[in-house]
Amino acid sequence: MRGTEGQGMGRREPDCRYGPGLIPVALLSLLVACGPSMPPPDSTPRQRFDWSAERFEQGKYSQAIRGFRDHLFRDPLDPTADSARLMLAESYLESDQELLAANEFRQLATTRPNSPLADDAQFGICRSYWAMSPSIPRDQDFTRKTIEECSRLVEFYPRSPVVADARSMGEEARQKLATKEMTIGKWYFGRRMYESSIIYLESVLLNYPGSAVEPEVLGLLRDAYRYVGFRREAEQIEARLLETYPDSREARDIEKSDGSGSE
Repeated sequence: MRGTEGQGMGRREPDCRYGPGLIPVALLSLLVACGPSMPPPDSTPRQRFDWSAERFEQGKYSQAIRGFRDHLFRDPLDPTADSARLMLAESYLESDQELLAANEFRQLATTRPNSPLADDAQFGICRSYWAMSPSIPRDQDFTRKTIEECSRLVEFYPRSPVVADARSMGEEARQKLATKEMTIGKWYFGRRMYESSIIYLESVLLNYPGSAVEPEVLGLLRDAYRYVGFRREAEQIEARLLETYPDSREARDIEKSDGSGSE
């Protein structure tokens, strides 16, 4: 979120637990430090929003969440509602509640597409899914969702100042998927299951052209084709590797092995 993203990180809310041995003065001081967990019941809509925003800025995200939810329930049409929902979503994201964050971001982006904050909300969906993207060996559904949502932002908000960040995040997610496919291909290759390896390696070239792992994919694919006796395909892949990535380790290994780029 512009102007608020990342603010308040690293701060802890005061520990409001206390034992029966505290004297009244100490207890009073502790209660003042902890502060109320909700805005005063007689607060105006603006006061409820300001109370919640202040907690957000202080990194007191659990209180901010309660405040923003109360504000949106009481006054969903207030002029501050869009900002409240965006900051509510950010509070969830800062609290490692990514699915709830994605839902709130989506609520704003889809129900208020003409809001000045709609592009921030759409990018928030991207960020929420990307935060849930797991390590490469695991299922990459959230990685795919990241790409979809970032692409949606670029399509519908091409002039948004967050487009560059969305493109970068989407590209990073694509690189991750390419690496996932290559990793599976390498696994089959290492077990001499070359036909299966070829399927996954070709998938990388088809679905993620120009990825950072492409030189390694081409090198593996060339060898896999050779091992199954597809000499012409192996020669085509080798030529592509030498032409497209002449400075890669894989290309240098080929040139060292025979000096001509062919078997």
